[in-house]
Formats: sequence, structure tokens, C-alpha cells
Amino acid sequence: MIDRCQALWARKYILKKSSVEKGEAKRKGWFLSVGGSRGAKVFEGAILTVRYFFDALNVEYAGELIFRGIDGKGAIKEHPSALKEAFEAGQRLATTWQRRKKYMS
Repeated sequence: MIDRCQALWARKYILKKSSVEKGEAKRKGWFLSVGGSRGAKVFEGAILTVRYFFDALNVEYAGELIFRGIDGKGAIKEHPSALKEAFEAGQRLATTWQRRKKYMS
């Protein structure tokens, strides 16, 4: 999926054309990822890749939810805050989407 965004990147930076309609509100995106490793830098490469991916799509990087040490099936349920954080992030995105729909109507 990310590899196929070269055309969008070229449209934006080489052809100097926007993929966003005039007056359209800036889209927002969140990065959600889990990993088995507890390493402090385990997500750095993925975050950078997603930031560039969002840039090519004209999507604002609104944040991330990253959880380390999630290795087995269902292990995310044992994380003390993961489900609450994901729910709250979903609410924020939905609220943003509702505002955007009103703006575009």
C-alpha cells in the first residue's frame, strides 16, 4: 500500500498538484501499531514511514497509538490502558469526521 503512493508523491512534489479539493478540510490520520518487542526504538522506522505516507496523501499526522510487549493472541486485553486509549482516539477521529462532514455540506 505505501509503496504504491509514489504516484501521489510525484503529483504533489514534481507536478505541484494537490490531491485535496479547494476548501476541503485537512484530513487527519492516526497510526496504530503493536509489537512484541519492548525496545524503546521498535516503532521509529514505522512512524517515519507512516509520516511520509500521510504527507503524500495530504493527511495530517494526528498521533499514534503504539504498544510494546504485545506478543500473544489476546495479549492486548491485558494492557492496562490500550483499549481505553484506542476507544478515545476513535472518538476524537469520529468527532473530527463529523465536523468535516458539516463543513463540506
